[in-house]
Amino acid sequence: MTEQGGARVALVTGGAQGLGAAIARRLHSDGMTVVVADLNLAGARLSAELLGGRSMGLEVDVTSDGSVGLLVDEVARAFGRLDVLVNNAGIISRTPSAEFDTAAWLRELDVNLGGTMRCSRASFELLRSGAFPAIINMASVGATLGMPLRLAYSSAKSGVLGLTRTLAAEWGAFGIRVNALAPGYIDTDMMRSGFELGVLDEQALLARTPLHRLGDADEVAAAASFLASRDASFVTGIVLKVDGGVTIDGDFRPADARP
Repeated sequence: MTEQGGARVALVTGGAQGLGAAIARRLHSDGMTVVVADLNLAGARLSAELLGGRSMGLEVDVTSDGSVGLLVDEVARAFGRLDVLVNNAGIISRTPSAEFDTAAWLRELDVNLGGTMRCSRASFELLRSGAFPAIINMASVGATLGMPLRLAYSSAKSGVLGLTRTLAAEWGAFGIRVNALAPGYIDTDMMRSGFELGVLDEQALLARTPLHRLGDADEVAAAASFLASRDASFVTGIVLKVDGGVTIDGDFRPADARP
């Protein structure tokens, strides 16, 4: 790792909307140059445009070695460096496990877990020569809780945790810190689709969450900002939960006995 002058460069996949867009905004406000990458090129460009200067929107299919390679090559050509990689691109399906189609299973694993691997692998050489390099992988409460109807999603996010620990152990020698964020129920379009489909009950969810509210995308972005910063200089291989306490709640008192 070498110390470089100028703004650090961050690459955020799945950055056209939701958590990715919020993380891109936060890292940009932290002074970084931000590359927003997404399968939705128009959305990536719009997200980057809304950031203003020090930004670029690019297309990427994280299931394709070639597409990921072209993305990293473009970052290298445009900026000559990469300091922070946020592996946020992801999809979710909600299907009974006994009915899960194999092709859909493979697709979901390939986006959520395979994409994290591909982008990390392709970025290694740029990151190892970057300034205080960091990788932030997007896990989920689905890697902790048994979540009905999310077989592939929960399996992939559990895999992200193993990938995070392995890369942290292997790439620490190159100064690259690798951590994961595990958001809980964050108020995004993806999460609210669960309410609309009837597979999530908002009141039951709020009652189960110790803070009794949904999270905000900016709260996840703040955690990403910390993991990317020098304040986290001795933090690697961890899973930082941003979930309002939903994964630790052991309160099974009747509703009328709770505060």
